[in-house]
Amino acid sequence: MKATMTIALLAVMVVLAGCDESRVYVKHESEHHHDGSDFVPYLKAYHLIDSYGIDTAVDYETPLTLDPYYDAGIFEIDWQVNSLEDYQVSFRMNDRPSVVDSIPVYTEICGAGLPCDQDAIRICQYYSDLTMACGLDDYVTDISPLIDELPEKSYAVLEVCDIDSNYCEYDYYPVWLE
Repeated sequence: MKATMTIALLAVMVVLAGCDESRVYVKHESEHHHDGSDFVPYLKAYHLIDSYGIDTAVDYETPLTLDPYYDAGIFEIDWQVNSLEDYQVSFRMNDRPSVVDSIPVYTEICGAGLPCDQDAIRICQYYSDLTMACGLDDYVTDISPLIDELPEKSYAVLEVCDIDSNYCEYDYYPVWLE
């Protein structure tokens, strides 16, 4: 009996040792729960293509890097949302994997007949003065409060929110800022 338990325990330990937490896909929903309506947006997918072309849609193991000196700091975000009504999307940067105290870089209302609907792609740029901009927006956001020294690990957060309620959900990727 002891030998069987020992073998079972060792097998479980071997399986768990093979787990790599960085490969786990995590989806976070807000603490605010909607009143039961099915009309809230659902974030089906969020992907980021970093400065070096690493695409989270096909490679979830390689660390992501945003480098203002490589390819002019260009990177891409894309998302797919299931929503019957208009919703708000917000791309944010943070020093932790959360929307709390994050810095909004780009915000847009999406829906039928708008520039973004159920899915969209936005080109963004990370500048050497520690600012960012996305899409056709000329607004540049200062993200320097998140950075102590370079390279700095931070989080690229995408949040989708229902316009008619306080329901939001988000997802994130750890990224290295150079």
